[in-house]
Amino acid sequence: MLLPVIALAPAIALVWLLSARKPDPPESRMLIGSLFVLGGLSALLALTLNHMLEKYTALWAGAPQADLRILFWLVGIGLNEEFAKMLVLLAVLYPRKSFVSAYQGLLAGATVALGFATVENLFYLERFGTPTLLLRSILTVPAHACFTIPMGVCLFLSKRSPHLGGKYAWLVAGLTTSMVFHGVYNIWLSLDEDRLTRLAYLQVLLMALLAWRLMRWNPAPIAAPEGPA
Repeated sequence: MLLPVIALAPAIALVWLLSARKPDPPESRMLIGSLFVLGGLSALLALTLNHMLEKYTALWAGAPQADLRILFWLVGIGLNEEFAKMLVLLAVLYPRKSFVSAYQGLLAGATVALGFATVENLFYLERFGTPTLLLRSILTVPAHACFTIPMGVCLFLSKRSPHLGGKYAWLVAGLTTSMVFHGVYNIWLSLDEDRLTRLAYLQVLLMALLAWRLMRWNPAPIAAPEGPA
Protein backbone atom coordinates (compact mmCIF):
# COMPACT_ATOMS: atom_id res chain seq x y z
CA MET A 1 0.00 0.00 0.00
CA LEU A 2 2.85 2.41 0.80
CA LEU A 3 4.57 2.11 -2.59
CA PRO A 4 1.54 3.22 -4.67
CA VAL A 5 1.25 6.22 -2.33
CA ILE A 6 4.92 7.03 -2.98
CA ALA A 7 4.21 6.76 -6.70
CA LEU A 8 1.28 9.21 -6.43
CA ALA A 9 2.50 11.65 -3.79
CA PRO A 10 5.18 13.62 -5.72
CA ALA A 11 2.88 14.35 -8.64
CA ILE A 12 -0.06 15.36 -6.44
CA ALA A 13 2.21 17.58 -4.33
CA LEU A 14 3.51 19.38 -7.43
CA VAL A 15 -0.01 19.91 -8.80
CA TRP A 16 -1.01 21.38 -5.43
CA LEU A 17 2.01 23.70 -5.38
CA LEU A 18 1.36 24.95 -8.91
CA SER A 19 -2.34 25.40 -8.17
CA ALA A 20 -1.51 27.41 -5.04
CA ARG A 21 -0.47 30.29 -7.29
CA LYS A 22 -3.97 31.02 -8.51
CA PRO A 23 -4.26 31.54 -12.26
CA ASP A 24 -6.43 34.39 -13.46
CA PRO A 25 -9.16 33.26 -13.91
CA PRO A 26 -8.85 30.40 -11.39
CA GLU A 27 -9.27 26.85 -12.59
CA SER A 28 -11.84 24.53 -11.02
CA ARG A 29 -10.74 21.49 -9.06
CA MET A 30 -12.83 19.35 -11.39
CA LEU A 31 -10.87 20.57 -14.42
CA ILE A 32 -7.53 20.01 -12.69
CA GLY A 33 -8.61 16.54 -11.61
CA SER A 34 -9.82 15.71 -15.11
CA LEU A 35 -6.55 16.84 -16.67
CA PHE A 36 -4.58 14.75 -14.16
CA VAL A 37 -6.63 11.60 -14.83
CA LEU A 38 -6.62 12.05 -18.60
CA GLY A 39 -2.88 12.70 -18.45
CA GLY A 40 -2.54 9.32 -16.79
CA LEU A 41 -4.63 7.70 -19.52
CA SER A 42 -2.48 9.38 -22.17
CA ALA A 43 0.45 7.36 -20.80
CA LEU A 44 -1.35 4.22 -21.99
CA LEU A 45 -1.64 5.69 -25.49
CA ALA A 46 2.07 6.58 -25.44
CA LEU A 47 2.93 3.07 -24.28
CA THR A 48 1.03 1.66 -27.26
CA LEU A 49 2.76 4.05 -29.68
CA ASN A 50 6.16 3.19 -28.21
CA HIS A 51 5.46 -0.53 -28.57
CA MET A 52 4.43 -0.06 -32.22
CA LEU A 53 7.57 1.98 -32.87
CA GLU A 54 9.82 -0.76 -31.50
CA LYS A 55 7.90 -3.51 -33.33
CA TYR A 56 7.58 -1.98 -36.78
CA THR A 57 10.68 0.23 -37.13
CA ALA A 58 14.43 -0.07 -36.59
CA LEU A 59 14.21 2.40 -33.68
CA TRP A 60 14.64 0.88 -30.23
CA ALA A 61 16.76 1.41 -27.12
CA GLY A 62 19.17 -1.40 -28.01
CA ALA A 63 19.65 -0.58 -31.70
CA PRO A 64 23.27 -1.24 -32.77
CA GLN A 65 23.65 2.13 -34.52
CA ALA A 66 24.00 5.18 -32.29
CA ASP A 67 21.93 7.35 -34.62
CA LEU A 68 18.99 4.93 -34.39
CA ARG A 69 19.18 4.93 -30.60
CA ILE A 70 19.24 8.76 -30.53
CA LEU A 71 16.27 8.93 -32.90
CA PHE A 72 14.44 6.42 -30.71
CA TRP A 73 14.82 8.57 -27.61
CA LEU A 74 14.26 11.88 -29.36
CA VAL A 75 11.70 11.33 -32.10
CA GLY A 76 10.30 8.08 -30.77
CA ILE A 77 9.83 8.39 -27.01
CA GLY A 78 10.01 12.18 -26.85
CA LEU A 79 7.53 12.78 -29.68
CA ASN A 80 5.16 9.92 -28.80
CA GLU A 81 4.83 10.85 -25.15
CA GLU A 82 4.55 14.60 -25.63
CA PHE A 83 2.08 14.12 -28.49
CA ALA A 84 -0.11 11.98 -26.22
CA LYS A 85 -0.09 14.76 -23.59
CA MET A 86 -0.84 17.38 -26.24
CA LEU A 87 -3.95 15.50 -27.36
CA VAL A 88 -5.39 15.89 -23.86
CA LEU A 89 -4.60 19.61 -23.79
CA LEU A 90 -6.13 20.15 -27.23
CA ALA A 91 -9.26 18.20 -26.35
CA VAL A 92 -9.90 19.58 -22.85
CA LEU A 93 -8.16 22.94 -22.41
CA TYR A 94 -7.77 24.58 -25.81
CA PRO A 95 -11.49 24.87 -26.73
CA ARG A 96 -12.52 26.37 -23.37
CA LYS A 97 -13.69 29.97 -23.55
CA SER A 98 -12.26 30.49 -20.06
CA PHE A 99 -8.74 29.61 -21.24
CA VAL A 100 -7.38 33.13 -21.50
CA SER A 101 -4.05 33.30 -19.59
CA ALA A 102 -0.55 31.88 -20.00
CA TYR A 103 -0.54 30.48 -16.46
CA GLN A 104 -3.65 28.44 -17.20
CA GLY A 105 -1.73 26.79 -20.03
CA LEU A 106 1.30 26.27 -17.82
CA LEU A 107 -0.76 24.72 -15.02
CA ALA A 108 -2.71 22.49 -17.40
CA GLY A 109 0.44 21.30 -19.18
CA ALA A 110 2.13 20.45 -15.89
CA THR A 111 -0.99 18.70 -14.54
CA VAL A 112 -1.36 16.48 -17.61
CA ALA A 113 2.35 15.65 -17.47
CA LEU A 114 2.20 14.78 -13.77
CA GLY A 115 -0.77 12.47 -14.33
CA PHE A 116 1.25 10.86 -17.11
CA ALA A 117 4.30 10.49 -14.84
CA THR A 118 2.18 8.92 -12.10
CA VAL A 119 0.97 6.10 -14.35
CA GLU A 120 4.53 5.63 -15.60
CA ASN A 121 5.65 5.39 -11.97
CA LEU A 122 3.16 2.60 -11.30
CA PHE A 123 4.35 0.79 -14.41
CA TYR A 124 8.02 1.11 -13.43
CA LEU A 125 7.23 0.04 -9.87
CA GLU A 126 5.82 -3.25 -11.13
CA ARG A 127 8.62 -3.79 -13.63
CA PHE A 128 11.76 -2.53 -11.86
CA GLY A 129 10.91 -2.30 -8.16
CA THR A 130 11.30 0.23 -5.37
CA PRO A 131 14.76 1.77 -6.09
CA THR A 132 13.69 2.86 -9.58
CA LEU A 133 10.44 4.23 -8.17
CA LEU A 134 12.27 6.36 -5.59
CA LEU A 135 14.70 7.73 -8.20
CA ARG A 136 11.86 8.56 -10.58
CA SER A 137 9.91 10.29 -7.80
CA ILE A 138 12.84 12.64 -7.17
CA LEU A 139 13.98 13.25 -10.74
CA THR A 140 11.65 12.08 -13.48
CA VAL A 141 8.29 13.20 -12.07
CA PRO A 142 9.26 16.90 -11.91
CA ALA A 143 11.11 16.47 -15.20
CA HIS A 144 7.86 15.45 -16.91
CA ALA A 145 6.18 18.63 -15.68
CA CYS A 146 9.10 20.69 -17.00
CA PHE A 147 8.96 18.94 -20.38
CA THR A 148 5.33 19.93 -20.96
CA ILE A 149 5.09 23.37 -19.33
CA PRO A 150 6.41 25.12 -22.49
CA MET A 151 3.77 23.30 -24.53
CA GLY A 152 1.04 24.61 -22.25
CA VAL A 153 2.30 28.17 -22.61
CA CYS A 154 2.52 27.74 -26.39
CA LEU A 155 -1.13 26.65 -26.41
CA PHE A 156 -1.98 30.03 -24.89
CA LEU A 157 0.14 31.82 -27.52
CA SER A 158 -1.54 29.75 -30.23
CA LYS A 159 -5.02 30.63 -29.01
CA ARG A 160 -4.05 34.31 -28.74
CA SER A 161 -2.67 34.46 -32.27
CA PRO A 162 -5.06 36.23 -34.67
CA HIS A 163 -3.88 34.24 -37.71
CA LEU A 164 -4.44 30.56 -38.49
CA GLY A 165 -0.81 30.12 -39.52
CA GLY A 166 0.34 31.59 -36.22
CA LYS A 167 -1.94 29.28 -34.28
CA TYR A 168 -0.49 26.19 -35.95
CA ALA A 169 3.07 27.53 -35.68
CA TRP A 170 2.78 27.94 -31.90
CA LEU A 171 1.31 24.44 -31.55
CA VAL A 172 4.21 22.97 -33.52
CA ALA A 173 6.71 25.06 -31.52
CA GLY A 174 5.26 23.82 -28.23
CA LEU A 175 5.30 20.16 -29.28
CA THR A 176 8.82 20.45 -30.70
CA THR A 177 10.22 22.12 -27.58
CA SER A 178 8.68 19.51 -25.29
CA MET A 179 9.83 16.69 -27.58
CA VAL A 180 13.44 17.96 -27.56
CA PHE A 181 13.48 18.48 -23.77
CA HIS A 182 12.08 14.98 -23.24
CA GLY A 183 14.25 13.25 -25.81
CA VAL A 184 17.53 14.85 -24.72
CA TYR A 185 16.78 13.95 -21.09
CA ASN A 186 16.29 10.32 -22.10
CA ILE A 187 19.52 10.37 -24.10
CA TRP A 188 21.50 11.50 -21.03
CA LEU A 189 19.98 8.73 -18.93
CA SER A 190 20.71 6.10 -21.59
CA LEU A 191 24.46 6.80 -21.59
CA ASP A 192 26.75 4.44 -19.71
CA GLU A 193 29.15 7.07 -18.39
CA ASP A 194 28.15 8.45 -14.99
CA ARG A 195 29.67 11.83 -15.88
CA LEU A 196 27.33 12.21 -18.84
CA THR A 197 24.33 10.70 -17.07
CA ARG A 198 24.59 13.46 -14.46
CA LEU A 199 23.80 15.95 -17.20
CA ALA A 200 20.18 14.81 -16.81
CA TYR A 201 20.19 16.42 -13.35
CA LEU A 202 21.59 19.63 -14.81
CA GLN A 203 18.94 19.62 -17.51
CA VAL A 204 16.13 19.24 -14.94
CA LEU A 205 17.56 22.19 -13.01
CA LEU A 206 17.72 24.36 -16.13
CA MET A 207 14.19 23.35 -17.17
CA ALA A 208 12.96 24.16 -13.66
CA LEU A 209 14.50 27.63 -13.92
CA LEU A 210 12.74 28.13 -17.26
CA ALA A 211 9.46 26.96 -15.71
CA TRP A 212 9.97 29.44 -12.87
CA ARG A 213 10.48 32.27 -15.34
CA LEU A 214 7.37 31.25 -17.24
CA MET A 215 5.41 31.18 -13.98
CA ARG A 216 6.39 34.80 -13.40
CA TRP A 217 5.61 35.84 -16.97
CA ASN A 218 2.30 37.68 -17.11
CA PRO A 219 1.35 38.61 -20.69
CA ALA A 220 -1.94 40.30 -21.46
CA PRO A 221 -4.75 37.75 -21.31
CA ILE A 222 -7.04 36.91 -24.18
CA ALA A 223 -10.27 38.86 -24.13
CA ALA A 224 -12.69 36.14 -23.02
CA PRO A 225 -15.95 36.04 -24.99
CA GLU A 226 -19.18 36.17 -23.11
CA GLY A 227 -21.04 32.96 -22.42
CA PRO A 228 -20.38 29.66 -20.60
CA ALA A 229 -16.85 28.24 -20.50
